Amino acid sequence: MLEQIQERVDEARTSLSEHVGGHHEPDGVNEGITATENLLAYGAAIAATFVARQALQASWRSALDRDPPVNPSSPEVNWKDALLWGAISGALVGMTRIASRRSASAFYDRL
Repeated sequence: MLEQIQERVDEARTSLSEHVGGHHEPDGVNEGITATENLLAYGAAIAATFVARQALQASWRSALDRDPPVNPSSPEVNWKDALLWGAISGALVGMTRIASRRSASAFYDRL
C-alpha cells in the first residue's frame, strides 16, 4: 500500500512538473506561438488597455459630468455607478485585450 501511494505521488509530481513554467498548453491552443510573438502581443494588450481605459474615463466624464469611480467597492460609491462602471469597463477592457493580442499576433505572422 505504501508503494502504491509513493507511485501516485511520483506520478503527480511528474504531471505537475510538466505543467509548471508555462511549457504546457492545454489542447495545443497556443501551439506554435513563440516567446517573441507572445511578448509583442502582451505589450500591445497593455498599451491598448491603457488607451481604452483613458477613453472610457473621458467618455464617462463627458456623459455624466462627473469622474468615474476610482474604487467601485468603496461604500462612498453608489451601487448604480459601481455596477455600471464594473460592467462597462470590464467588457471594454476584456474585448480590447483580446483584439489587441489577436492583432499583434496577426502582425507578427506577416513579418
